[in-house]
Amino acid sequence: MICHKCSNKLDLQGKIGFKDICPICESDLHVCKNCRHYIIGKPNDCNVPNTEYVADREKYNFCEDFSFKNDSNNLKKTSFKKDIEKNLFKDVKNEDDDQSSFEDLFKD
Repeated sequence: MICHKCSNKLDLQGKIGFKDICPICESDLHVCKNCRHYIIGKPNDCNVPNTEYVADREKYNFCEDFSFKNDSNNLKKTSFKKDIEKNLFKDVKNEDDDQSSFEDLFKD
């Protein structure tokens, strides 16, 4: 199991309780973002049909269908997301360049 917030590997045994927290970052564990059913774009961002609406995906909830993501899926998605970000933003300048570009707008 890997915490969605701090990305640290957790060695937890048994079922995750509704109010269990990560021993490292102290964020809630029984949250949508840690669930294997959490899929952005699905109704209510959940693969389980007719689930109740959850307003904050990072706060604990009382969903009975919660099942912690397994390590391999979480790691693959994290690395895939980082690859996408690198490809999308590889041409973006750092903040120091932005300041000089802004000042260049007002030169004669």
